[in-house]
Amino acid sequence: MTGRSAARHPSTIVKNVSVFVKLAAGLPGVLALAVAVTGCSESTAPTLTAGQVTPMYRADTGRLEKLAYDRNGDGREDAWAFMDGTRLLRAELDDNFDGRVDRKELYSAGTSDERAGGTAAIRGQGVLTRVELVSPATGASFREETYDKGVLARAEEDTDGDARTDKWERYENGALTSVALDTGGRGTPDRRLVYAADGGAPRIESDPDGDGHFRPAAPQ
Repeated sequence: MTGRSAARHPSTIVKNVSVFVKLAAGLPGVLALAVAVTGCSESTAPTLTAGQVTPMYRADTGRLEKLAYDRNGDGREDAWAFMDGTRLLRAELDDNFDGRVDRKELYSAGTSDERAGGTAAIRGQGVLTRVELVSPATGASFREETYDKGVLARAEEDTDGDARTDKWERYENGALTSVALDTGGRGTPDRRLVYAADGGAPRIESDPDGDGHFRPAAPQ
């Protein structure tokens, strides 16, 4: 499929909206969508039941703007892809099927090579750029992940629910390289674990002064 957006107008015959939804291998929870729009009369909407996809179109332009999916077949929508024609803009998922969004994914158009790279890439549709995990208690994001060309590059997390970041992760080519922690509640990291490329034990560093300069932590 090309990256061009598809529009549905009164004179257009749009048939057979088929959507394949699965969890991308190696990245649990990532919505991998392959959207194919081909030719049934637009005047006859398909009858969709649990476990199927429901397409929604803009009333003024007829462009595809949303896909809703019932992944577990319980009759309730639990995954939503927000579209601009055939371009994927963002996705929202209810991963524990409690009726509330747990995960939000944002996508960019990207280039053809970015779309093809990594399991997070949506083939011909977009490239994953950011993921937000949402607290069921507050509805606020507690973890934000940033992706470079569809590959996880860094993450920030509020682990104790005080609305302040206290954990910072860095990745290289999708592999975890360091985790920095704010163990004292000062708002900046004071401990850091640096992981070796060979998979050996991490190096432990500290920044007791809060000046951003880490040094080997004293043995305890």
